[in-house]
Amino acid sequence: MSKIVVKQTGNTVSVTEVAGTTIVATQKANSVTVTGVIGGVTLDANYVYTQVTPSAVWVVSHNLNKYPSSTVVDSADEVVFGEVEYDSLNQVTLTFAGAFSGKAFFN
Repeated sequence: MSKIVVKQTGNTVSVTEVAGTTIVATQKANSVTVTGVIGGVTLDANYVYTQVTPSAVWVVSHNLNKYPSSTVVDSADEVVFGEVEYDSLNQVTLTFAGAFSGKAFFN
């Protein structure tokens, strides 16, 4: 297994494998998006969205440039199911039966 070194400068986290491969992780709000290759494995981007105000409709701009899978949890960390509509490669609308706050995890 390779050893890696992590260094944060402002909102950018650089992760360098000792062998020399560099990946970049960019922090936005409560999430970190990681891109690059470690040990020959390509890393995939992800995004965590926090819905602070209870709502039955969440419109999320994730900027992942893909149609990601998603998992939603309420403020008690219970999984919640709803309708997922992909508005574009970078935005999704999540619709639920009732209003609540929580987080949506995209990958």
